[in-house]
Amino acid sequence: MELPRHIFRAYDVRGIYGKDITPDIMARIGGAVSNYRRAVYAVGADFRFSSPILKSALISGLTGAGSDVVDIGHAPIGVAMYSTKHLGYGMAYVTASHLPPEWNGVKLSGPNAQLMYKDDVYAIRDIFLSGVEWAPLGSQGSYEKRDVIPEYLRFAQKVTGSKGGLKILLDCGNGATSIFAARLLRDLGHEVVTINCDVDPRFPGRGSEPTPSTLGLTAKLARDLGVDFAVAFDGDGDRTVFIDEKGRVLSAEQAAIIMLKGNGIGDVVANVECSKILERFVGEHGGHVTRVPVGRTYMVLEMEKGDYVLGVESSGHYVAYRNANMDDGIMTLLFFTEAVEKLGRPLSAHVVPMPLRRKLKLEVGDEEKFKLVEALKERFTAKYSRVDTIDGVRVDFEKGWILVRPSNTEPVVRVTIEAEDEEELARLERLIRSAVEEVLATLRKK
Repeated sequence: MELPRHIFRAYDVRGIYGKDITPDIMARIGGAVSNYRRAVYAVGADFRFSSPILKSALISGLTGAGSDVVDIGHAPIGVAMYSTKHLGYGMAYVTASHLPPEWNGVKLSGPNAQLMYKDDVYAIRDIFLSGVEWAPLGSQGSYEKRDVIPEYLRFAQKVTGSKGGLKILLDCGNGATSIFAARLLRDLGHEVVTINCDVDPRFPGRGSEPTPSTLGLTAKLARDLGVDFAVAFDGDGDRTVFIDEKGRVLSAEQAAIIMLKGNGIGDVVANVECSKILERFVGEHGGHVTRVPVGRTYMVLEMEKGDYVLGVESSGHYVAYRNANMDDGIMTLLFFTEAVEKLGRPLSAHVVPMPLRRKLKLEVGDEEKFKLVEALKERFTAKYSRVDTIDGVRVDFEKGWILVRPSNTEPVVRVTIEAEDEEELARLERLIRSAVEEVLATLRKK
């Protein structure tokens, strides 16, 4: 059997079921995880068609290589996060998050929320490829089941200060949050209208990824039903997207500002792709934004280091309640709900306008893309005063900014441009295209 190397990504393991990931491959992954870090692992899963068999295979691999397993069943990923952060287990959660139904994988953490990423995942990959050392007969790990959901729900109700009284449209995307998100909000005293809140591994309602293009019906219902706001989750429940009562899909930064306005402003963690409006708003109120690379792991890790009130990832991951439970989408929803209660209705009155934004994918060969970005770092650092190089290179101007990052999975560089008007947007696009062409021409002469 040819072992797949490419399924081991920077922040998780993922691939297409039956092609990249099969039960025997998942069992081998479990064995490699156990060889890398033997622990007691809470093992859970989302509700994809392949999740039950892959969860069983993962458990067999973990225990077969000597780790103990606590099976927490099928639940939103926030329950697995609670299991590692508050119960002290390692975490192995079977999911492909927002990807289509045929995908699956696993997200990992050591005990006490020690997230496994990059070097950890690559070390597990190397063990997976070179050979797993299975435990001798009689030394296999133990197995038990534990229903953590009731404890998690009590925790959620204790963390939030929500008083109820809102009318909320809940779109679970037929994913894992379908099993209790509506009940939790109703128990807190809110009126809840639901759409796509029946678990269905096909994700037939609008797919597993909540984006402005897939949330058209949800946005229309938010307008037509007179709700205070709508919220949409991804497949496993760690990403949230909010919609105001006018049916406008809020950016991550707009939603974050609502949370800060309602719950109190302080220091914030945000990735380099987040809009300047967040930095401006936080700065005007005496706070500071610490920038981290793109990827929810960096945000979660930075939140552990300081006294931050909120973490924001431009893709819709947040760390709320001063890192009560990592980037748990249920926690994010509760934090947002509290803010809306405190601010008063309508929500739209509190939404800060977003600047114009454009995203580009420039085709650059795998052998050139990293050299290109390194050369752009040197070029821009020498020419401009406000340059950030923690993840690719970001240059801030008076009326906008440019971010250039090499893709880890495609022969492209990704460019994000933000500007206050169309003229500046066009100017910045010309600037970056010209710089890329000039640098590539120089590199190709060498």
